[in-house]
Amino acid sequence: MLIRKNKSRKQLVRLADEVSAILRKIIITLLILLICSQALLQNNAVRHWLTGVDQWEGTRLN
Repeated sequence: MLIRKNKSRKQLVRLADEVSAILRKIIITLLILLICSQALLQNNAVRHWLTGVDQWEGTRLN
């Protein structure tokens, strides 16, 4: 019984390590995409192409 518990615990630790490695990669990728998108939005031409909000700025909607 003790051997089975130990093996199960090792499998659980290995699974947790694999999941945390995948989550770490996802978080790093999302942070890089966030930084890139924010940098692109600093450019007027790119911002105009990505979003139409600047067109409505200062314009009454009603």
